[in-house]
Amino acid sequence: MKNTNAHASERKIPRVNSAIGKRLLIAWLGAGTLDISYAFIASGLRGRSPLAVLQSVASGWQGKEAYNGGLASAALGLFTHYGIMLVMVSVFVWITRTRPALLRKSVITGAVYGLGLYTVMYGIVLPLRFPEVFPRWSGWLSVTDILVHMGVGLIMALVLAGKKGRGADSR
Repeated sequence: MKNTNAHASERKIPRVNSAIGKRLLIAWLGAGTLDISYAFIASGLRGRSPLAVLQSVASGWQGKEAYNGGLASAALGLFTHYGIMLVMVSVFVWITRTRPALLRKSVITGAVYGLGLYTVMYGIVLPLRFPEVFPRWSGWLSVTDILVHMGVGLIMALVLAGKKGRGADSR
């Protein structure tokens, strides 16, 4: 006689399809890498090193001491950056799992989500952390900030949609 309770309890644990897990990993790392690479380039044009950018992220934890923390603070900043990006991807997954139709229009959904990320980062997070600098409008630099955040959202949407949502008018 089979123990049906064992099978019932196994069914209660949601399993992550390996293809979905792989797409989630690619979306997380792809979006995070685009975002931090852009931060390095944009800051580099203003004379700031990648080390200083990462220490700036770590300053959310360490305050001004982050700028004296060398590579350890930079590593904390990189870990923090990707941690924040994991939250951003997770929220996107939650939204699209509760409204799967959004992935049928992944280009639009990704771009709009990216605009939302920009709004939260530049309208709430950065002004709370760096009130002396944000909010700010810096012409083309701000335009590229917006475009890159839209790109971050697009990476999430296109990767997570897989083959089923590859266009603005996909059905």
